[in-house]
Amino acid sequence: MAEVTVDVGGRSYRLACENGEEEHLAALCARIDAEARRLARGMGQMAEGRLMLMSALMIADKLHDAEKEIAALGRKLAEAKRLAEQRGAGGDLFSKEREAQLGSEIAALAARLEALAEAVTPAPGLPFDGNPGA
Repeated sequence: MAEVTVDVGGRSYRLACENGEEEHLAALCARIDAEARRLARGMGQMAEGRLMLMSALMIADKLHDAEKEIAALGRKLAEAKRLAEQRGAGGDLFSKEREAQLGSEIAALAARLEALAEAVTPAPGLPFDGNPGA
């Protein structure tokens, strides 16, 4: 087991983690600290427990929104794949205009996915190992 000392909300904490997960844990704590500092600037002084709870709620809300968006995009992608398979089976399902519209929608979905990925990625300068699921 490895140990990491992190600063969150103006306090230092010593946390244990699996070997090799130190940078990831530090990056997660840096995100919590950034949210706590943002809240403290906007809401003023508050009790530490309340600040941590509010920080956790804000982060959980962002995660929930991202998960809903990803699920919706997954459904749209599944539908697009189903239609593409039907089209590949010999049926010409779309006019050229509809193909162009779908191409635009797919490009918009790709841009939205990139924006979501950016929204859940730490700010520049924060350590992050690139494995958000760990």
